Amino acid sequence: MKIEEYWNDIDIRLEELAINGFVKLPSLDKFDLDFIANDISDEMGISTFKELGSHHQKFLDNLQVDKHLTPKLFELAKKMFSYKGDLSNQYHVARKVEPGNSKEMFRAHFDSHLFTMVLPIKIPDATEGGTAGDLIFFPNVRKAPSNEISNFIGKAFYKKYASKEGMDSFSLKNQSKIDDFRDYQPLLFIGNTTLHTNYPVSNNCSSYRLTLLAHFFDPSPKYGVGGLLRLIRNR
Repeated sequence: MKIEEYWNDIDIRLEELAINGFVKLPSLDKFDLDFIANDISDEMGISTFKELGSHHQKFLDNLQVDKHLTPKLFELAKKMFSYKGDLSNQYHVARKVEPGNSKEMFRAHFDSHLFTMVLPIKIPDATEGGTAGDLIFFPNVRKAPSNEISNFIGKAFYKKYASKEGMDSFSLKNQSKIDDFRDYQPLLFIGNTTLHTNYPVSNNCSSYRLTLLAHFFDPSPKYGVGGLLRLIRNR
């Protein structure tokens, strides 16, 4: 498959993103994902998160994200959110969750960036009764924050749902969507209006779970809520 074919209907998909708050992209199953996962995992070592390593960057380059997706998202950001920042305002991080990791589950949050893309690279199998880190998300569950104060207050308010019990309670009144990514289709959603979290990667899973998270265009100041959280994570 020529890489241009992967992006041939991106305009239609971005229209769906604008309407529904999320959209699925074509499957990555034509790539040698096992090979890519091994390279990125080796580069990460025992870390759960790593900001844009060389193999991560190579995959994004091969997918030609900056050519076919980023400029279109930039125009959408200006049109939908009156975004006035730079095209280069992006944050890319790999997330690797080992089976039994009890910290990386039910951490419900909003992203500070306008758009978030989840690229599934290695999705493990789980035996009956277990879970493999499926994404739980609630598109358009809040309005886009008008300023940094409303962003902070909103993030703080929804923190009470950052647990299994909190998610169960929130799901009673709000329609959740769940993506297990076994189709290896990336998910693109509006990051700062979509509450999202993950199920656990159970002890019985066949391997670690590896996803690449691409965040585009943080409208907050450099040292706003999102910037400070990223600074803490990368220490």
